[in-house]
Amino acid sequence: MRRLRMTARRLGGSAAGVIVLVGLFAAPSGAASPVVPSISDLVPSVVTDGRPVGFVTGGRKALYTAAWTNQSNATLTNILIRITLPPGSTVLSADPDVCTAPAPPSPTDPVVVSCPRDNLRSGNTFAQRIFFQTAAVAAETQFVVMSLLQGDEQVSDPNKAHNDTFSAPDRPVRILPTSADAAGGCIQTGDAALATQSGLSSTNPLITAASLTGPTGLFCTPVTLVEQHRSSPTEGCGAGATCTIDIAVSFVAPPAPSSAIQLTFTFIANNRNLTWYKNTVPVADCLGATRLPDDLDACVNSRSKLGSMAVSLGVLWGGGPDPSWTG
Repeated sequence: MRRLRMTARRLGGSAAGVIVLVGLFAAPSGAASPVVPSISDLVPSVVTDGRPVGFVTGGRKALYTAAWTNQSNATLTNILIRITLPPGSTVLSADPDVCTAPAPPSPTDPVVVSCPRDNLRSGNTFAQRIFFQTAAVAAETQFVVMSLLQGDEQVSDPNKAHNDTFSAPDRPVRILPTSADAAGGCIQTGDAALATQSGLSSTNPLITAASLTGPTGLFCTPVTLVEQHRSSPTEGCGAGATCTIDIAVSFVAPPAPSSAIQLTFTFIANNRNLTWYKNTVPVADCLGATRLPDDLDACVNSRSKLGSMAVSLGVLWGGGPDPSWTG
C-alpha cells in the first residue's frame, strides 16, 4: 500500500472557537475584482500529490469550514452561503446554527446546505462550519465539497440586476469503506473507536484503532490511520533490529489534544512482549496507565494474547504528525 503524507490542520477548541483558515484566494464571478477572498478546509485530511484531500471513513464524521472576508468598501446584502456535501451526508450541526439541508431529489444527489446570513460589512469576515456524517460506502468514492457565498454589491456594482457569487476553493474528499487498510474521522468524546479493516487474517495481519481517553479541548479531533506492508524487515525498526509487523501511520492534527489518544494495534504474532517502535525508537511501557505520563509522548499501556497467534497492544499517545508504529 502506498504511504500517504499527512499535514496539520488546526481546529477550534469549541463550536464557536478558532476557525480553520487555510487555502487559496478565489476570484468571485459576476464582479469586477475579487473583493471577497474565500478560504476553505475539510478535516480530517491528508496531502496527496501536493494538495489537501479529505480522508473520511464512510459513516464517520468530518468538519468543513469556509470563510469569506469583504475587502471592498461596500456592504454586501442578501447574503446566502451554500455548501455542497457528498450524497448521503447527514448534517449534525452548523456554526453558526442558521443552516438548512433539505433532502435531495435522489439519494445519489449531493446534499446542499443553505445558510442565510446578515449583511457583510466592509472589512468583516463570515465563517461557516458544517459538522457532518458521511454515508457508508462499499468501495472508495471521491467527491468535491464546494461552497459559495452569494451577496448583493448594489452600492458599488454597476450591474444591479444580479447577485454576485464568490466561490471558495474546492475541497476533494475520499470516502473509504470500512474494509480498507486506512481510516479517517473527526471524532468526539464517546464516539466508537476509529479502526481499519476488521477481521484479523493472513491477508489482513494488522488492525489499527484509535479512540479518545477523555475530553480533548477540541470540538472534534481529526484522526487518520494508514497501514502499509513493510518493504524490508528493517523498515521502521530500531538500529540493528528487525520487525515482522506491518507498519501503521497515525496522525492527529495540532494543536495537541488535552487528553491522550488510545491506540490499539491487533496483529498476528505469538509474542506479546516484542519491542514496539515509534519512528524507529522503542516505546516505553506504562502498563495499566490510563493517562500519559508527563515525560512521555507515547507509552505501551497494555499487552495481551488473543489465542495462540494474535496479540493486542495498547499505546497511549499524545498526538502529532505522522508517527509510524511497528514491532
